[in-house]
Amino acid sequence: MKNTNLPYKRRLTKQRELILNILKKDYSHPNIENVYKKAKKILPNISLATVYRNLKFLVKIGLIKELNLADQENRYDGNRKEHDHFICNICKNIYDILKYPLRDKHLKSFGNFDVGGFNLEYFGVCYKCQNKKPCLKINY
Repeated sequence: MKNTNLPYKRRLTKQRELILNILKKDYSHPNIENVYKKAKKILPNISLATVYRNLKFLVKIGLIKELNLADQENRYDGNRKEHDHFICNICKNIYDILKYPLRDKHLKSFGNFDVGGFNLEYFGVCYKCQNKKPCLKINY
């Protein structure tokens, strides 16, 4: 299953292709366990270690992104278009949002650095959680 258009010399195995396809279709930014459960439905003999190893490989070669969030386990993103993320503080869902447009003049304020890119993460309360009633009510 060789693909000569790939940006690396290793071939895209059946497992890698499956994981990549799962992440391209799943906009929820799943964790390893969620990717494993979906992959196992299609390839029943796939192991968690295989999913983990292939996720790391796909991140390394730049086909997917790994989101390292402070209060959650790592999540994975198959959307290769430039974008930032909004993370809901309540439900922990992650949403793709348009990339913040920094101009060259803003980047020059960093001094002598040669900025190759940046990622922004926005935190707050998503539209689904904004109308939820508070957990604790004070009754007088």
